[in-house]
Amino acid sequence: MTEDNSSLLTGEFFDPIMVKYSKKSHFKWVFSHVLAHKGMITLFFLFATFTAVIGAATPVILGKLINEILSPSGIWDKITYFAFILLILTIISGLASFASGLIIEVTSQKVERDIRNEYYASMLSKSMTFHDEVKAGDVMARATFDTRMVNFFVNPVIHLAYSAIFGVLFAIGTMFFITPYWNSLPVLIIIPVAISFPIFFFARRFYKSVGPISVQIQASYSSLSAYLQEKLLGISVIKTFAREPFERVSFRERNDKLSEEIITRGKIRSKYYPVLFVGLGVGLSILWGSLLISWGIGNPVTSVLWTQETLLLGGVTVSGFGIGELITYSLLAGNLFFPVWVLSWMLVLTQMGFAGADRIVDILTKETIIPAPEKPIEKDQLKGNIEFKNVTFAYEGETKVLKDVSFAVPAGSRIAIVGPAGCGKTTLMKLLTRLYDVGSGSVIIDGVDVRELSLDTIRQNIGVIDQDIVLFSATIKENISYGKPNATEEEIFQAAKIAQAEEFIEKFDQGYSTIVGERGTTLSGGQKQRIAIARMLLADPKILVFDDASSAVDSETEDKINTAINRVLKDRTSFIITHRLSTIRHSDIIIVLKQGEVKAIGSHDQLLKESVDYWRVFARFSEIRKMMPEQMKSELFTGE
Repeated sequence: MTEDNSSLLTGEFFDPIMVKYSKKSHFKWVFSHVLAHKGMITLFFLFATFTAVIGAATPVILGKLINEILSPSGIWDKITYFAFILLILTIISGLASFASGLIIEVTSQKVERDIRNEYYASMLSKSMTFHDEVKAGDVMARATFDTRMVNFFVNPVIHLAYSAIFGVLFAIGTMFFITPYWNSLPVLIIIPVAISFPIFFFARRFYKSVGPISVQIQASYSSLSAYLQEKLLGISVIKTFAREPFERVSFRERNDKLSEEIITRGKIRSKYYPVLFVGLGVGLSILWGSLLISWGIGNPVTSVLWTQETLLLGGVTVSGFGIGELITYSLLAGNLFFPVWVLSWMLVLTQMGFAGADRIVDILTKETIIPAPEKPIEKDQLKGNIEFKNVTFAYEGETKVLKDVSFAVPAGSRIAIVGPAGCGKTTLMKLLTRLYDVGSGSVIIDGVDVRELSLDTIRQNIGVIDQDIVLFSATIKENISYGKPNATEEEIFQAAKIAQAEEFIEKFDQGYSTIVGERGTTLSGGQKQRIAIARMLLADPKILVFDDASSAVDSETEDKINTAINRVLKDRTSFIITHRLSTIRHSDIIIVLKQGEVKAIGSHDQLLKESVDYWRVFARFSEIRKMMPEQMKSELFTGE
């Protein structure tokens, strides 16, 4: 099932699975996933129906067998025949039940697989604005717990619901074949019909009462998951400040809240009265059937008046409704008990399944902030001419981070961006790579607005080394080649050598096959920096961005890295965000930012003569202060 989901298309990433399923509502979304496996569902219905038919036919055969055994004139050939039929039906029923259970389980796992694939594709397509707003733990809870709840809706809910509904229908239908009639009234149907009304009433009330608490349980689970993930990521801070007792109490309060909600749902379920009614109905059915025998009811398939005429053979009543029919009737009435008993679980799991689906669809349908160009411009390689034209930007709901920023740099330039913390340096580079879109103005590369370029063109031609280095839990070799999966070993080794990473990598027992921990936790800060630099160099982008990339290495290693990188920077446009004087002074162009505005642009020597804001960057260097013009000294420490 598909629909027009063009509003969900994104410039970040697209996969056909993102528009394959209906998202008009979470109900339609669930069923569109289920109906994507029509063949499997059809087979399940076939085998489940066959099982229900046999389940209704077996008591009838058993009743005939008992009548034949109790009859003084019983023929052993018939007894053997009925016993053999029962054996065959039992075997066939078992095989059909196994097949239906296996098919629906496979279907549910495929549905869960498809949901995870769709969900992950959607996560890849979302803009950084989305990822900045959501909690990782909440996203993970929806991908795991909520997805599992949708799985449970397919199996066991659909499995049990279909089996229960048709089991009840076939059981009641079979009663028509054995029921005596009184003035055209099928007397055996009276009790099942009578108890159906209170069962429906209480089941409906139960469904409504269990719904809100099920939604709340999943929200609390998601909140607890997000809290736990956040604290585990910050475990070093917790231990540094000895906050374990506080965190233990805080987690316990949240965990207790979730536990209380689950207990509340259990209390609601304990008041599930339909089971009481159906149990009462089974007992009344046996009593009612016994009374019919004692009254000697006539032929079960012929509308006749009740009669007291009975034929006693060996003390056993033999008439249209006898001991065999009583057992058949009792078993058919008993068939009504299991569906009603599991109904409470089905209603709970249905509520949780739809609640999970609602939470997942809520994430899937959140619009991305980075739309895809209608006709994206593809370029194999960019030259690197870059211009920011009257760029203004603010994060969601915040004050402006950048205000009317304008500058232009030619291809092959080395640009240093300096300024106090929070002035917008990193944000400026995120606009260049189009992790965010400008609020107003434009960012232009080689004469083309980045919003018109395909994101593949932008991301493949711009390499970034962030302050917070992210490595994946994989081998060092796999991390270095992440941006170029088809790289040869020689290319990987060369990139590591240029980044000054070769020496420490070869000291590991497994060398390049060494597994780094999650986010590279088994490596030092300097080692992570150098592997990240090697990863970027291997991708061979035309534009480079170093966001304080050498902050975690010592001066000796930094000099080696800079020497190697200087060779790589030839004919490439590079932006360097740093406070290291040795790096800044050798840049072709230096851009000074302050409170989101460009205060000065020029070379190192030029800015030393003209910009007091540039002087403030180096105020801590005594050798630089000695060179300060007299007219600037009075301005340097006077504040903003």
